[in-house]
Amino acid sequence: MLDLYEAKPEDKREPWAAMIDKVLEQAGERPRRELHGAYHVRPKEKFVTQQQDEEIVLLLRSHPITNLGWILMAIVMMLIPTFFEAMGMFSGIPVRFMFVAKMTWYLVTWAFAFERFLNWYYSIFIVTNERVVDVDFYNLMSRVVTHISLNHIEEPVMGQQGFGATMFNYGYVLVQTAGSKSTVECKACPWPAKVVDIINRLAEELESRRTKGE
Repeated sequence: MLDLYEAKPEDKREPWAAMIDKVLEQAGERPRRELHGAYHVRPKEKFVTQQQDEEIVLLLRSHPITNLGWILMAIVMMLIPTFFEAMGMFSGIPVRFMFVAKMTWYLVTWAFAFERFLNWYYSIFIVTNERVVDVDFYNLMSRVVTHISLNHIEEPVMGQQGFGATMFNYGYVLVQTAGSKSTVECKACPWPAKVVDIINRLAEELESRRTKGE
């Protein structure tokens, strides 16, 4: 988790807010929250390591459709005890033992679904006016946070593979630093072409302003 929290109403807008407004307007975007939070433009949340001169432009998660596999698996797991009972496979087993076994199975199923949800919800990709931040959440005890400054990146790339990615318009976005192997990746990113366009525009605008000494 990246310890996101909602900004207080009295928080002042950063002086380069006009730059972000310009970039989003050129990219044809506006502040919005789509796909259950998987695509969030200019969210109100902030994160703990966020610098004073930094503002979140994009907050991204994998497309919700990618959760369909584990959701269906969890549903099937929930139905397995009922199916076996209907087949009479547990008729000779004591009721108390069956009750404990079923509760244990349901607990395992719930834990599986909850872990998969946390993995989706807390694995996030953040684009700010200064950098990109990739958070890979594995479990409650393990996460990896990687960030790359926008003024150090090469041109980001995107790709789509498979019928589902094309149909629901999601794919990967890969950002790599110039002259090194440091990379960050947003997997199953909604509207990847739009994300790459915004990152490119932010990087170009940042470089232009720094060249002018602004």
